[in-house]
Amino acid sequence: MRKTLHFYIIIAIMIIFTSKAFGQIRITEAMSNAGGTGIGAADWFELTNIGTSDVDITGWKMDDNSYVFANAVALNGVTSIPAGKSVIFIETATPETDIPAFKTFWGTSLDNIIIGSYTGSKVGLSSDGDGIAIYDAAGTEVNKVALAVATATVGKSFFWSYNSAGTAVDNGVVSSVGTINGTVSNQITITSTNALGNIGSPGTAIVLPLNANTINPSLKPWRLESRTLKFDVLPSQKVEVYSLTGLKVSSHNSAREIKLDLKQGIYIVKVDGKATKILIR
Repeated sequence: MRKTLHFYIIIAIMIIFTSKAFGQIRITEAMSNAGGTGIGAADWFELTNIGTSDVDITGWKMDDNSYVFANAVALNGVTSIPAGKSVIFIETATPETDIPAFKTFWGTSLDNIIIGSYTGSKVGLSSDGDGIAIYDAAGTEVNKVALAVATATVGKSFFWSYNSAGTAVDNGVVSSVGTINGTVSNQITITSTNALGNIGSPGTAIVLPLNANTINPSLKPWRLESRTLKFDVLPSQKVEVYSLTGLKVSSHNSAREIKLDLKQGIYIVKVDGKATKILIR
């Protein structure tokens, strides 16, 4: 009897943990009306792990606004979403060629972003109102969003930000150039490298520490690990590194991670106008 009780307790704990893990995944961006041709015009959406532990998404599926698991299609090419990270899924039947093309379309902002794919009948996102639903392998709904009819603008994505409870605080907002702050997530928008200039932030939904005060101007949204700068908030300008004498020693395009090729010593890092001393060991 005692072994049986222990078994059911373990199962209950596993169910609670699994539910909590699934609850960390949120749809944070979607492009339903991209400008351009070829891969530039493909639909895509972003999933973000707003929690503190990795989530296995093996066997997960997506559907559009029918919100029915029986209509859902497989999410391919991504098996896990690390804590605090975002992944992108693009609609394509030929990911081996279209994923590299998608990265080229958006430029260096996708250098370290994991991209998967989905394809199937009746799951294309529409510019005149649609939706996205995500399901786990058992068919349980993980998250869903609606894309508003009136605000679908050619070449601009929708985005969602969430608080620590996983509730949307920025709900289907249309992207524009600049920074938009949510309770937990920030969106730094970028412009694609193509001439049509699509606006969005694929792969850059930012998950701040849950105890971070996002309105505190002294919050430093990056850290130095070994010789790599890692950013919670994507810099809106180039990151510059100076010697203590004021000589610029390197300049780096905005990215989630920047590896510094520097000798041992103390340097000054300038991020979006703020200078901070760092020690390279």
